[in-house]
Amino acid sequence: MGMKRYLMALALILSIPAMAQSLQVTLGSSFGINAGVRFPLVPLLVDGRAYAGYNPFGSGALGGGVDVLAKIPLTDLYAGGGAFFGTGPAISLLNQGNYGVRGVVGTYLNLGLPLLGFFSPRFGFGLGGAFGVNIGL
Repeated sequence: MGMKRYLMALALILSIPAMAQSLQVTLGSSFGINAGVRFPLVPLLVDGRAYAGYNPFGSGALGGGVDVLAKIPLTDLYAGGGAFFGTGPAISLLNQGNYGVRGVVGTYLNLGLPLLGFFSPRFGFGLGGAFGVNIGL
């Protein structure tokens, strides 16, 4: 019975890129080098994003997160929020923690505008950014 659950989970994880409208790779917040998929939740209005990351810049932290992003009409901008978790600290200018919630503002031109986050366990506030490549729509 347990093996069926693992196979179902593996099939679900492997199917996520098939549903994705784009694949993304970024350098910067949350965990250094991040790779993920972006997929429509409400076509043309709201996207979801799931990503995993690795911080090779000292901490060696592994992490990941999910975001819900609303497209801002008539622009290349999006805004949203999400959550992240890692084995070590996230990259931030003001404070660091290994899990928390965040607000995101960005552009499809792949200039990651500030990541604003509330980090735990030291309830603090952080600020970060990222540059990336988006392959797809």
